[in-house]
Amino acid sequence: VEHKISSAVEFFNASEHPRTVAGIARSLGIPEASVLPTEQPSAVHLILAWELCWYRYDVDLADGPGGVRVAAQGYELEELTPEEQTANAAVDDKGVLVLAAGSGDR
Repeated sequence: VEHKISSAVEFFNASEHPRTVAGIARSLGIPEASVLPTEQPSAVHLILAWELCWYRYDVDLADGPGGVRVAAQGYELEELTPEEQTANAAVDDKGVLVLAAGSGDR
């Protein structure tokens, strides 16, 4: 699971999406980030949440860095599960994700 999560973060960071996140962060601040494995062997969810909106990215590890896409977005944090609202990663001002220590141990 740890490898799956760290690979998903690498693929996200290699995609065009950090630039979008950095643009939103300039207006809304740095988001809370959670990286969650799914039941599918090659899929991971990345959730980036600000006070005013959130984005869920799906990362398909089988597709490499091209397998990152926006799967959902919303404006109410209550639309997210408690697990999705629990940060286990950080985002820098360039929109790059960094896993928190021990977060890949799920």
